[in-house]
Amino acid sequence: MKLAGVYTIILLLILAGCTESTTVGGEILDQDQSALVAIDTLTIRTATVTPDELVIHSPNIQFDTYLCGHLDDPVFGSVRADFYTQFQVNENALPVYPDSATIDSLVLILEYNLEGIYGDSTATQEFEIYRIISNSTDTDSTYVSGNELPFESTLLATTGIFMPDYTERVDSSIITSTTPDTTYATIDPFLSIKLDTSLMNALVALNRSGDDQSNETFLSNFGGLAIRPVGGPTGSMLSFNRLGARTGLRLHYHVEDDGEVNNLFYDYGILTTSVRFSSFDNNPNPDIIAAEADGFAGGGMQTYIQGMDGPNTLVQLPYITNFGGEVLVNNAELTVTIKETPDVDLFPPVTQIIVLYENEEGNFIIIEDFLFAVNSVAGIGAFGGQPESFTGPNGELLTRYQMKLSGHLQKMIDGELPNEIYLRVFRKTERANRVVLYGAEHPQYPVTLRANFTNL
Repeated sequence: MKLAGVYTIILLLILAGCTESTTVGGEILDQDQSALVAIDTLTIRTATVTPDELVIHSPNIQFDTYLCGHLDDPVFGSVRADFYTQFQVNENALPVYPDSATIDSLVLILEYNLEGIYGDSTATQEFEIYRIISNSTDTDSTYVSGNELPFESTLLATTGIFMPDYTERVDSSIITSTTPDTTYATIDPFLSIKLDTSLMNALVALNRSGDDQSNETFLSNFGGLAIRPVGGPTGSMLSFNRLGARTGLRLHYHVEDDGEVNNLFYDYGILTTSVRFSSFDNNPNPDIIAAEADGFAGGGMQTYIQGMDGPNTLVQLPYITNFGGEVLVNNAELTVTIKETPDVDLFPPVTQIIVLYENEEGNFIIIEDFLFAVNSVAGIGAFGGQPESFTGPNGELLTRYQMKLSGHLQKMIDGELPNEIYLRVFRKTERANRVVLYGAEHPQYPVTLRANFTNL
């Protein structure tokens, strides 16, 4: 990446007793103005970057919601997400299909994750379903963005063009309360797709083969399903919930006994040990490509953040180690301001930003300030990173993210950690949200770092 464009700010410390306060890259905190002295020159740089690889599945990382669709984003470009997943039997309740049973249908049910759906909720969708080739997956492997699984050429099902139904349904067969009035359970919205009888017959034949019905045997014969969007990009990205009560493969059959028909079914679930991931194919707009190519020069005025395998924002403090051994950080807060786009109603900004750094091995690690907040009584709100409204210098209504970085900033100052951090979507593989931010060189709304130090 080409590094260019330096935004130099005079760092001012307020000497008030043993505590010094300063704002890096922004306005001075409102304290004792008579004690201001210029002691150093500090640069804040911002850039738009996209990691080479994004982990979408590994034995050590578990995701529960999965994006699927082909989103046309007017600012960021188009992104396609294919969903690949294995299904498994319940080894404590194995399927039993008597020879006398009549096999009716095999249905793929995918419960929606309403929080993960992004874009125009009225946009139409279209999917095709294929069978993943057996023995093509490895439960011990790590998969990264762009990885795909081989699938058979035979089409198992197509949805045709449809508009998703996100309304809850009432299940009159389940009563949740009897006093004072009868209350029935609700069913979360889901997508239901009837599959070709060839797969249905294959699963029944596997059950009746007499072979060991362990999942190892089952997976060696059935690799899973590939759910792929077709028909070009649309206005929204769908999200499916693996933990949904109805998510899975449901095989319907019935048994007749003395003229009485018993309708039965068996569910093949997506278990914790199932290989499953959303594979992303990103086609960014020219503005995004140019911003990444121009490095810090391209990120001076604005930067970009997007979920899936989209870009992150890099924030660099190249001379922060100049304070090493001289100060103790009491509090530090990074502020970035949102540049609102005209389509904000359809494409709302990222709901939660996290901060990471890259270690010597090239792995991205969440900073301790975030982890401490999440594990504390105060929760994630103590860290920040959620969009919040505020009044700008001219009375205008703006939106910003503020994030606590006290512990991490101290380690940057001491040279224990790199002088760069990355702003990224929380649960990046599970969210399609995006946001445009003003950069470090913006004349009105630059990136700011407000910190209170104790002078050692």
